[in-house]
Amino acid sequence: MNSAQPETFEYKDKSFGDATPIVVTTGPTVFYPTTTTTLLLSGVRKFVNPGATSVLDLGCGCGIVAVVLAKLILPHAAIHASDISDEAVKLAGYNAAQNQLKIDCRCGSLFQPWSGKKFDVIVDDVAGMAEPLARYSRWYPSHIHSDAEEDGTRWIVRILSQASEYLTPHGQFFLPVLTLSDQTKILNTAQKHFSKVDLLAEQWYPLGEDLLPHLDLIENLTSRGIIEVKKKGSRWLWATKVYLATNPA
Repeated sequence: MNSAQPETFEYKDKSFGDATPIVVTTGPTVFYPTTTTTLLLSGVRKFVNPGATSVLDLGCGCGIVAVVLAKLILPHAAIHASDISDEAVKLAGYNAAQNQLKIDCRCGSLFQPWSGKKFDVIVDDVAGMAEPLARYSRWYPSHIHSDAEEDGTRWIVRILSQASEYLTPHGQFFLPVLTLSDQTKILNTAQKHFSKVDLLAEQWYPLGEDLLPHLDLIENLTSRGIIEVKKKGSRWLWATKVYLATNPA
């Protein structure tokens, strides 16, 4: 995450037959969308309730998830987006306007901007990474500290414990889980607060050059059950997994 990143991000998923990309502007001080974003959107596109009328993009960053929701997935729903970063919220609002969309963008920590509101769908893009790895990762802009604690679960556990307050009775909560965090703790929390937690998709990736020099740390975290990595041949792999949490009738 640095000034060398592209100034725009293009979303297009050929598996859904997308012919024209959706383009948003990005910035060096805001999280740049990744393959986690694309995998999360894939899960939403496959499993979202098409009758949803109110949707929240939580941890919106530049607003790509909210824009795709409004433009492509649920064009008739009221779309909301929030982020703790004022810069991110301004950028999300700009991208909404550039795509001629009406998106309610608010600044605040987690659910704080949405007191008293309920949504049919919440798409959470606040994924966590074990803090020791986050410090070495290019995932975070240099000025942002994740503060997700050693196991990477601080924020997602808090979100899961509060989410039901902001969902309609049969609402859907979509979330990504990185194997570079304590998946067991996250899933145990999800199952405590939701009746049903389904794995929708997972994708494995090679560790990047930013993390490979720190294999001693990675092996230590793995041996303690905090993260999960796999070795395939000469490559070390980690994964993003996308889940859907619901309270079915």
